[in-house]
Amino acid sequence: MRKKLVIAATAFIFTSGLAFAQEQNYTNYRVSKGETISKIARENKISVSEILRLNPDAKTGIKEGDLIRVPVSSPSGKSTTTESTAVNKAQQVVDSKRKTHRVQPKETVFGISRLYNVSVQDLYQWNPELERHGLKAESQLFVSPSTTTTATDQTANVTVMLPATKADTPLDKAKVGYKEIEIEPRQTLYSLAVEYQTSVQKIMELNPELNEGLKSGQRIKVPTTGKSTSSIPATTTVSQEVKPTTPTSSNVRDKTITIEPKQTLFSIAKEYNLTVEDLVEMNPELRKGGLQIGMELKIGKETGSSSTSNTAETTTPKWAVESAGSFVDLSASVDRYTAKELVLLLPFNTSRTGDNLNERMKTDGFLNMTMDFYLGAKLAIDKATRMGLPLTVKVYDSNETKNSSDVKKILQGEDLSQTEVVIGPFFQSNVDDAVKALPNSNIVLVSPLSNEKANPSSQLVQTMPYGDVLKQALLEYLIKNDSKVTVIVDEKKTSTKRFMQRFYPNIKVIDTKELKDIDKTLVAGKNNAFILDSNSIESALLLTDKLKNRTDTFDIQVASFDKSEVFDYSEIKIETLVALHYTFPSVTRDSETSLDTTFAREFKAQNNTLPNRFAIRGYDVTLDVILRMFQRDGFASSIGTKSAEIENKFVYSKNPEGTVRNKGVYILQYNDDLTVKVVE
Repeated sequence: MRKKLVIAATAFIFTSGLAFAQEQNYTNYRVSKGETISKIARENKISVSEILRLNPDAKTGIKEGDLIRVPVSSPSGKSTTTESTAVNKAQQVVDSKRKTHRVQPKETVFGISRLYNVSVQDLYQWNPELERHGLKAESQLFVSPSTTTTATDQTANVTVMLPATKADTPLDKAKVGYKEIEIEPRQTLYSLAVEYQTSVQKIMELNPELNEGLKSGQRIKVPTTGKSTSSIPATTTVSQEVKPTTPTSSNVRDKTITIEPKQTLFSIAKEYNLTVEDLVEMNPELRKGGLQIGMELKIGKETGSSSTSNTAETTTPKWAVESAGSFVDLSASVDRYTAKELVLLLPFNTSRTGDNLNERMKTDGFLNMTMDFYLGAKLAIDKATRMGLPLTVKVYDSNETKNSSDVKKILQGEDLSQTEVVIGPFFQSNVDDAVKALPNSNIVLVSPLSNEKANPSSQLVQTMPYGDVLKQALLEYLIKNDSKVTVIVDEKKTSTKRFMQRFYPNIKVIDTKELKDIDKTLVAGKNNAFILDSNSIESALLLTDKLKNRTDTFDIQVASFDKSEVFDYSEIKIETLVALHYTFPSVTRDSETSLDTTFAREFKAQNNTLPNRFAIRGYDVTLDVILRMFQRDGFASSIGTKSAEIENKFVYSKNPEGTVRNKGVYILQYNDDLTVKVVE
């Protein structure tokens, strides 16, 4: 099934997407990926002002995972809970003897499963309405199996088994080995699940007494079918050194050109396989005076030699080159004979979670995100194991917040002598500290989530493209298509104005106040592209109203520098955005086909839910790193190769200081068949 424009993202693994609060005339709604206030209002047939009245803070925007209040009744006056209430009542009539649970506000399916020591899949099996309507406060859930397990067809003399739960049967459990361990201080069910590569649910099934809590010194059973995350699989580890070759300083000099008339930063960057940002960083004077005819501009380095050849050569370490060529399948060229070690620094924050995991999972979005990322990464590691790669993985709790972490202590206190790559930590401030604390110069640190600019380092790889990279990707796509580009900027967007003046001074930039005459700027014979960078719904309405009736005469394209929620406003029809070829850059493909992959099916089988964007990113980043590590000359040698996984692509380039950054961005566009398609 192709992804429709009205995108509904998967909820967090351990939170339900919807929870109804009956004491007020509103519901508590968990915001999914890509959702905006306008979109939620449109889907619930209510006005934006009603949502803003209940959520004053939402005026500054909403993000995935936020809990907002949404009016409970539709304009027709029908309660949105009628259908599910009827379903619950019907089920209670069928079997009144089954144990039930009245759902409380903010409870989750995962939390309820723990409360009654049943699996999440049990709850979905016993309560089919959960799949369709989500968890609703004050509704009744069956938390025990039906008292009628079989039904007999008297006429055919055939015993018909009712659908059974997919949870482990006693026979299954008998096949699962286990060992006894003694609980150490500060250990939690969550940390044990991570350590023994299992689930909290399976530990609870082996130890029913844990309903009363985990105690230091207590002996419990843990599954032995899973492998310890400290060694996946256990191997003799060998670290392959990758040492960049650098010419001596006496042999290196700046390579410069003299600016000629009609040259622009963009044309120079394209000619010399650089980015405009690279040129500005090598030539700081451009920030003040811009590009001037006759000035000398640095475009890189070249090496001098006493030999007859004066050919300019790059002085960049071989692992920090511009990605070139087409995308390749890295799995086709792996080396299975050299053992590798990978370290994951993930913020489980077990020291703060303690034994209150269930409560923390209800409210802690950051913990949910971390677990999602880890579960995705775990499946990438499983795939590497199935491929026969001699990989050792060490997982450490980075115990981080934005202002503190255990990263330095881990990197300086653990044996990382065989480690080639470290993935993590999450926060950029901790990434900078981690780079400084790396125990040797051969280790590369891969930042998985931060898109903030980092302190320059030749040992750092940033996998999330900067915001400026998205802007540049869109602009270069439009320029390549020979479009007449106009950027319309809100007066508060000073950073965009500086960006345009610095990198694209030849592109026209106007204020949103000039929108009233925007249709008068249209020219025939060219694609008229208008990029709106504004949080104002009024500006989006005015722009689309002025242009929607001119598409028969002119080629018109409306765009934004990211997926802007102002275009989701209910008064802007999808048909209008399709006619205007609404276009935007994105780090991910945002494709529904991502949920119809082997990874997605395995993820759902193991975790009883489809993967969300953090789980997919955990898988994509980890698998890409592993495959690069197992190239013939190691991770460093593969950076110049383009690759793509399920949702993310990895196109690396370096800045002048040596930091490697991902420039892999998709350009997405609304399509005539009401789908979002990748156009570049």
